[in-house]
Amino acid sequence: MVLNNKIPAMLFTDLIQNLDLDDFDATSKKMLLKLDRSGEGVEFSFQRAGSKSGQESNLLSMYRREVAAIPCMDRQEEVGFCMGVEFLWMRLKLARAASGFAEDEIHRYPGVDDLKCSTCPSGRERFCLGCAPVDLAGEIRARLRARTQEFVAARNELMERHLFIVFRLLERYRHSGVPMEDLVQEANFSLFKAVQGFDFKRGVRFKTYAGYWVLQAFLTAIYNQSRTVRVPAYIQKAMKKIRDASNGRDLSHADVARISKSSGVPADLVRTALAGNRYTLSLNRIIDEDGSPMMDMVEAKDGSLEPDFAEDRRLSYHLADAVSRLSDREQTVLTMRFGLMGDQPRTLAEVGKRLGVSLERVRQIQKNALEKIRSGKGAILLEQFA
Repeated sequence: MVLNNKIPAMLFTDLIQNLDLDDFDATSKKMLLKLDRSGEGVEFSFQRAGSKSGQESNLLSMYRREVAAIPCMDRQEEVGFCMGVEFLWMRLKLARAASGFAEDEIHRYPGVDDLKCSTCPSGRERFCLGCAPVDLAGEIRARLRARTQEFVAARNELMERHLFIVFRLLERYRHSGVPMEDLVQEANFSLFKAVQGFDFKRGVRFKTYAGYWVLQAFLTAIYNQSRTVRVPAYIQKAMKKIRDASNGRDLSHADVARISKSSGVPADLVRTALAGNRYTLSLNRIIDEDGSPMMDMVEAKDGSLEPDFAEDRRLSYHLADAVSRLSDREQTVLTMRFGLMGDQPRTLAEVGKRLGVSLERVRQIQKNALEKIRSGKGAILLEQFA
């Protein structure tokens, strides 16, 4: 005979049916007592629509297709799901309190404020996203783990059901100067804060509340990442107010008083914002239809078009020193053969004609001269430029 020791469980969908929006607190207490007496857990069965396989060109397109396969919620489903998440959060806090968690650890929300402390007080240890007593019984630890996993599963499903909001609001920030992948990542993280702060009793839809947090995440990412040199967010917000009040007119430092009065921004902050509102541009940026880079418009102060690199100067110095140790004829051959004095390199025949010797003799002189340089004192110095 085989005994089935599996802990009884209630489906999440059945749990939601037993909760009443108009009397949520009372029905929640009844359900908490019922589940605690029976020791029941909560099981989840979330469906996903099948998605067509495609030839995505990048990870963002692949992720967008995966999000499209997640079913959305209507108002009734959304309210029921939010009640279920809130119920499981209440149940997790009760389990923490019964297990001896500290007061601040009882209300530590998984996913946002968890794992902030680096060390646990004496007699406590890190467990289930909080500091718990070290002498907890095994069954209590199992219950805490189960309550945590139940809440996290429901919370994550609520977030995933609203990932479509991120892509719906993303298009308006396509040309903000921040990679779209980074914007999506910041917006996804903001959904943790949306779940934590949402109150379904106010009658507002979760997707409306979450949309606010997604927009704030987009703006924060743009403020912090769109510029090569980061400008504080408060300066950029002040500059936005100044631009809105200017009605397209040119902003001048001489008009600080007028700008401050029309925008409502303090004069000192106006000066700071105008001074910090500078953008960096690449010298390789194309500025006309012919493909000319901006670099062509920048005048070199010394009149030279080519930079003078210290490495080239060192190579010329060490090479000249090595050649000076050769005989006059060897110096002449190497100088003419390789154009060491800035002239065009010459062929063996041209050098032989200049010196009045045969082509084979020029080749021998060149070979002997190079052997002397390779075995001379300056060989090690010249090797670093090879």
